[in-house]
Amino acid sequence: MTLASEFDRAFRLHQQGKLREAFLRYDAILKADPRHAPALHYSGVVLHQSGKHAAAAERIRAAIAADPASADAWSNLALVLQAVDRPEAAVNALMEAVKRAPHSPEIWCNLAAAHLALHQLDDAETSARQAIAADPRHAAGWYHLALALEPRGRTLEALDAATRAHGITADIAAYAGLKAQLEDALGSFEQAKATLTRALVRNPTVTTLRFELAALLERRGEWAEAADSFEQVLRTAPNQAAALSQLLFLRQRLGDWHDLPALRSAFKTGVADSRPLLSPFVFLSQPVTRAEQRRCAETWIRSFMPPVAPPARRALTDGRLKIGYLSADFHTHATAHLTAGLFEHHDRRRFDVVAYSAGPDDASPMRSRLRRAFDRFIDVRGAPPAAIADTIRRDGIDLLVDLKGHTEGILPAVLARRPAPIQVHYLGYPGTLGGNLADYLIGDGLVTPPAHAVDYAETLIELPDSYQVNDNERAVSPPPSRQECGLPATGIVFCCFNGTYKINPEVFDSWANILVAVPHSSLWLLARNTSDQAVANLRREASARAIDPERVIFAVHRPHADYLGLYRHA
Repeated sequence: MTLASEFDRAFRLHQQGKLREAFLRYDAILKADPRHAPALHYSGVVLHQSGKHAAAAERIRAAIAADPASADAWSNLALVLQAVDRPEAAVNALMEAVKRAPHSPEIWCNLAAAHLALHQLDDAETSARQAIAADPRHAAGWYHLALALEPRGRTLEALDAATRAHGITADIAAYAGLKAQLEDALGSFEQAKATLTRALVRNPTVTTLRFELAALLERRGEWAEAADSFEQVLRTAPNQAAALSQLLFLRQRLGDWHDLPALRSAFKTGVADSRPLLSPFVFLSQPVTRAEQRRCAETWIRSFMPPVAPPARRALTDGRLKIGYLSADFHTHATAHLTAGLFEHHDRRRFDVVAYSAGPDDASPMRSRLRRAFDRFIDVRGAPPAAIADTIRRDGIDLLVDLKGHTEGILPAVLARRPAPIQVHYLGYPGTLGGNLADYLIGDGLVTPPAHAVDYAETLIELPDSYQVNDNERAVSPPPSRQECGLPATGIVFCCFNGTYKINPEVFDSWANILVAVPHSSLWLLARNTSDQAVANLRREASARAIDPERVIFAVHRPHADYLGLYRHA
């Protein structure tokens, strides 16, 4: 039997997934001819598939030494290098591969993906276009072109490329998902929803598509439909922690508590098991211990933030101390309404105060006021965490105050890079961030009790009375009459204008007891609008506690000054 026929037999076994038998036959060939390039190459691939990456790289490099012209060997070497976290070396291997197979759309596409992994967007675009030039109907080429275009703000071009990829191969979930994501980014919600709905008809069990649809519905305020979709994700993938987080959040936002005990139990079990992607923001509004909150936060940051070697700490600035405030809420937002006066009252003889804004510019009077309140106002919206951290470090910030925490966005990843000698967490998320993200957490004796200091990753700074700063220049409108507000003409009004996700059965039990103890009193809560499903759900909960549901009254969202005016009735 010739070596060629023996190799063909080994390769067939390899294609059938019989890795051990294939490897033994490749090895037998190599005993007869130690420089048999195909046997070296594909025995290396078997080793790679078996998780033995170092040995795989050695075999494939030997194959390349025996036959440097093999584009496939260079491509497979790149896969091995990617597996051992050597992305730059993988790019170099793929560049060797395309030299040998310049008309291969698959290799050009792999090179585009490798460039994307290194955030080399220009090179990724060039490689994706080479793949398309080699084969205009190469769907993966169009897909990777879209991925290269979108981060640079070329969203319309990216959507065109994603649409072409999806049109060529409609059954691949990732293509539909990217197309829908880009449609949503351009404000075409109905098109994005239709794209995902059609894709789910083809791929009903693909949880990534179902999750994307649920998240889309949640962003658009269709909370009940979003909850249904997250629930469907969990039926298919019971351990999908992100779906569990959002379903629990939406249940409370809707005041729909029918399965709250089961969701809470699953969440707590996941936290105890250190399951990734369970949201500490969602967990913070649950009746759990601070030790559990810390465990959840630290698992969360490990999921999103691989260890980053912090730079050497530098000495503080001589003279005026440089304070940086990091937030995505420097616009018309509750955090801004609380803190605007704080920024304005810093002693400029002692402090240089800088804002790093990662959120939208809503062109509001509040945005203008905040711009004036800082010595410098730096818009870092859309920048990756490493770039934001580099900006803060170059600016020589001595003390960085994070106002966002685990509420939303990428800002904890900025803190993980330790851009300032002293980092403080305050206000927006009154819980521990976990890890080494902040040195201090500003709280008070109720929000961050000193007796629980061991359950915080940060050193606690306790403010007297209340940790929450407030602005004494906020406008307050005259309130409508009690009748116009839907309130009874007489009686005490107990008021809570927090978001409904902060209301849970335990709190509601206490409120019901108060209403029983104070005849003719009312409970005044906040709803998005008159059709908010939380209205009916929370009134039903009141009825279940023997409280007349008409005693639970809802205000709806309104301009901030009008909202503050309502408190005069409570």
